[in-house]
Formats: sequence, C-alpha cells, structure tokens
Amino acid sequence: MKKSTFCLIVMLTSDIWCIFSQNLQFPFPQNRTYTEGSVMPKNHSWAEQNNAVVQLYTLWKHAYLRHDCSDTNQYYVLNDEGNVKGKGKTICVSEGQGYGMQIMALMAGYEKDARTIFDGMFKFARAHPSNKSPYLMSWSILKGCETNIHKGNNSSATDGDLDIALALLMADNQWGSNGEINYRAEALKNIQAILKHEINSKNHSILLSDNNVFGDFDFYDIRSSDFMPAHLRVFNAFYPNAVWLKVIDNTYLIFEQLRNKYSPKAGLIPDFIAFDKGKYSPSKPNYLESKHDGEYYYNACRVPYRVAIDYVIFGDERAKNLLTPLNNWIQESTINNADQICAGYHLNGEPIAGANFTVPSFVCPFAVGAMVNIENQEWVNDCWDFIADFEFKDYQYYDNTIQMLSLLVLSGNYWLPKL
Repeated sequence: MKKSTFCLIVMLTSDIWCIFSQNLQFPFPQNRTYTEGSVMPKNHSWAEQNNAVVQLYTLWKHAYLRHDCSDTNQYYVLNDEGNVKGKGKTICVSEGQGYGMQIMALMAGYEKDARTIFDGMFKFARAHPSNKSPYLMSWSILKGCETNIHKGNNSSATDGDLDIALALLMADNQWGSNGEINYRAEALKNIQAILKHEINSKNHSILLSDNNVFGDFDFYDIRSSDFMPAHLRVFNAFYPNAVWLKVIDNTYLIFEQLRNKYSPKAGLIPDFIAFDKGKYSPSKPNYLESKHDGEYYYNACRVPYRVAIDYVIFGDERAKNLLTPLNNWIQESTINNADQICAGYHLNGEPIAGANFTVPSFVCPFAVGAMVNIENQEWVNDCWDFIADFEFKDYQYYDNTIQMLSLLVLSGNYWLPKL
C-alpha cells in the first residue's frame, strides 16, 4: 500500500467508523492470509472478525492504557494483578509494555492516536531502564511510575525486551523513522543489548534476564515462553548475526527432546527448563515463580502462540511438527470442546488439581497453535466462537491482553516487519 492520507469507512455489523490513516503502510484491518497450509477461522466473515477485534480493543484500551505519570507524554499498560515482590504496588511490567506496543502498531488505522500512544510507551520504557543497559527495560514498575529497585528487581525480563524491540521495528515499517523517534535506530540499540545481555552465546539459548551471567546456577536455564523464533528471524534480518539462527535451531531441538522424553502423550513444554550435567529437564517446583514451574502453566501457555507464528508467517515446518502432538492431544482430551481446556496441566496431560476452569491465556494460544494445520479447521472455528464469548470483565490484564493479541493473529491482522 502506498503512503497516503485517506478516509476508509468500514461497516462492521452495526458499527461504522471513519479511519483517518496518515502515512500508514499497514493500516488495520489487514485481513491477510498466511503461509499456505495455515488455517484461519472460516465460520465468520472478515468483517465480523474485525468487529470482534475492535470491540475487544476498545475494552482493552479503556481498562489498561494509562498516562498518569508526572510526564503525561508517557503511556504504559496497567498490570492490575497485584503486587510483585518489592516495595509498593506494581502498575506495569515490561512484558505488558511489549504487548501494548505491538498492539498499537497493529491497530494503527483504527486507533487514530496509535502513533502518539506508541511513542509514549517507548518513552516510558526508556525512562525505566534495567541496571545493565539503558536499552533494556526494568521488568517491574511501581505505583507512582517508579522503577522497582528492591533486592535486584531492577533487572530485565527477556520476553518484554524481545517484544519491545520487535514493536519498534513494526513502528518503523508502519510509520517510517523520520519523525521524533527514529524507530529503526532505537530498535537496533535494543537488539544489540538483547544479544549482549539476554542471549546465551555459549549454549545458544535465551537467558531469563540480563541478570543471568556466566557462573550463575541458572545461566543455562530457559523460560519456555521466551522462545520467539519469528522475532529472532526478524532481528537477524535487521541486525545479522549467526547467533540468532543458532538459538532458533537449538531451542527447537531442546523443545523436541523435552517433549519426547517428558510429554510424549500431550506434547507439552514446562514453564521453566533447567540445565544440569549437560541435559535439559523440567525445573523443580518453586524454581522461580510457583510450585508449578516444571509444568505447563502460566508461562508455557504462551508457547503455542509464539511458535505458531513461526509457521504461519515463515513456514518453518519445525513449528508445525512441534505443535502437532499438542494439537492432537488437546482436541482429544477435551472431546473437541474448548470450554474443557484447563488452566494448567501436568506434562502427562492430566489437569493440575484446582485448575479445572477455563481462561483466555490458555484457550487463545491453543487456538493460534492450531493454525499450523488445515486439519484443525473445525477446531479453530469452534475456538474462535468460544474466545469471542469471553466476558472481558471476568479477567485481568494477562488473560485479556493475550486474548487481544490472539484475535489479531487469528483474524489475519498480524504482520511482521521487513527490511
């Protein structure tokens, strides 16, 4: 699409909006098709799917977008899920900031203030650097927009930095880099810092944060949800380095080995993966976050979403092969009823005690993960219907934001930056 100023009137069910898109390369809605062999919902028109995305976005923006810092040009994504260890109430985590920046780049064209908001999100991230680099974000921000420095909390979280860097490249593709912020130049600063502080070049894996250094007991350990192969491919295009592709190759191999040894029936990957005596295995309980750290829980639930994008955009068969056993198992174990998906599983496929309830953060990534095979068409259709009926008010930041991103992917409104 050529750069231009235009007004697009779109009818979505009963809603009409006028979209003023100035100098946008990829205005919402995109309604793209993905790699041949990918599956998308077919039981609703694109107009109906776009309407569902817009309705959810409107609720999401109202609930979580904030600019109440002393510098009102800054914006952040509110985390409404309580305190993180530290002094005071956590209002934002870098993970959410990365999600929000991507959402703004993808919703530009519908959201008339997308660029202003995106720039404010970037300024907030830069205002809260980690203790290792001004180009990595401190993972926890407290009420009053203060960086959480309590007992080493001023470190990064790798997933947040990966998403922020990708979002900056998306902004470069969406708006260009000739404005107030040179998005591409800033993205490259982030990417170089990620390569230096958050990539394990010795074992070609992804570090938990910039706080992990050689000699630490957890230097070789992995958080499964940090594996974003499509992100790394994009980084390699903009900042070529053989390490990016080595990390992709090695992590696919690690995940395959873990699945085959510890979850041959279900194809599940644990939240955290420990490295000991040359071998990877599920972490022990309470490794970092909870007694379920070695199980398929609130980190690993994002793996199907992250990995599927590598297939639907880039067509990597390893993504499809990794997800196929999981897709088969979840459909069989629920008897093709998405409302039977639980909020946590042991690696043998049995639900975790007390997790027999359904939440967006588990259902939505399963739906995206099913997009890798045309045989999952009916399941993807059913998942869309179920996801679209979630009551926003019943959930908090994490669930609602994962749902927001998943609907963008499912509806063909997700894209990745190119040189």
